[in-house]
Amino acid sequence: MKYLHLVLLLTVCAASAHADDGPRSRWEAMTPAEKARVVENYRRWQAMPEERRAELKQRHERFLALSADEKKALRERWRRFQSLTPEQRQRLRERFRRLEKMTPERREKFLRERQERMERRRENRQQRRERREQRREQLRDRPAR
Repeated sequence: MKYLHLVLLLTVCAASAHADDGPRSRWEAMTPAEKARVVENYRRWQAMPEERRAELKQRHERFLALSADEKKALRERWRRFQSLTPEQRQRLRERFRRLEKMTPERREKFLRERQERMERRRENRQQRRERREQRREQLRDRPAR
């Protein structure tokens, strides 16, 4: 997961850079802290096994192939993940590992049931909102005593 952060960081940096600027001008525009982070990320990249680098390159290519809306949604999910406490992140990672270990059939069933629960919750929330709004309208329409 921490390497995904590296890929996302590199993607965001590349996306925010001007197309006509060369690498040198981008480097010179960086703060010392940004330069240190890039150097550290580069060292971590070089220290990775080739298989891991190939996997991350493939993930990066898939990210680049996403639509702008999909990229935006992925960045938002990453931002929300980063805002979690370390304990919450760890629990989420453990849940994901359990999901990965499931058979494809079990995983599909689990995800389908989860989606159904989420849809029911959305519908229930919508129904509660509608009932509240109806009560408000009834109170507004009630003649004053």
